[in-house]
Amino acid sequence: MSRTLTLLQEARLRELDQAIFYRLLSGGAAYAGDAAAAERFNELLADEQHHVARLTARILELGGSPQGEGAAPGVAPPLDAWEAEARRREEAEVTWYEAALGEVEDPGTRSLLSGILESERHHRDALAGKWMPAGPTTAKESM
Repeated sequence: MSRTLTLLQEARLRELDQAIFYRLLSGGAAYAGDAAAAERFNELLADEQHHVARLTARILELGGSPQGEGAAPGVAPPLDAWEAEARRREEAEVTWYEAALGEVEDPGTRSLLSGILESERHHRDALAGKWMPAGPTTAKESM
């Protein structure tokens, strides 16, 4: 498997883990009756699911096959202490994507990972979602 496909597979698994994390938080907030927190977590979840979909599409475009599922992070942290864990996780995402970009030469994959990195920086800094754009702005970016 090429290094690019290996990085895309790893990125996809990381994003699956993030999606599960925010899904657990959303469920906990909904169960606790905190509609505002549930909506906030759902917005973050939407971005993470979008990342998974775009990474999956890129893997398929490059002739790969998406592998495995993410490892569930266990239980969500308590609702009054979730932000520290989320910031730690998002910082780890930023660090990983910055390193991965140093290894990828393919322009389409660089564009994809750069967009996700920008979104992860936003998550880290604001812990807000529904920020990820729908996709590449031009057909050239998806190649």
